[in-house]
Amino acid sequence: MLNIFDIVKLTKINHQEVDSNQVVVTDGNGKPNAVLTELLNDAISNIRLFVDMTQVYSVDDLLQALSAHTPLPNDVLEEYEKVLREPIYDINFVPKRGQVEVVVGEG
Repeated sequence: MLNIFDIVKLTKINHQEVDSNQVVVTDGNGKPNAVLTELLNDAISNIRLFVDMTQVYSVDDLLQALSAHTPLPNDVLEEYEKVLREPIYDINFVPKRGQVEVVVGEG
């Protein structure tokens, strides 16, 4: 099963890596999960600033890179790990908004 890391790693919009404001985490009914979305957006912002995703192939690789290149404390990295390992059940592209909805719970 794919997880959120896989979506961050593989998804592009208009041939560009997704930006933090382009990803929304929802449940199976389409209801946004504000907590996970905010955490994921924070992670993506730091990833884009400090990590070359072409050199990262797993959540473990990503966390090592963030640990080596950022001053983020371990508790923040642990929260990033939780959201990035979250299994996804579906993905919905919303071209009008330039967004990707990542569904983390069944409907």
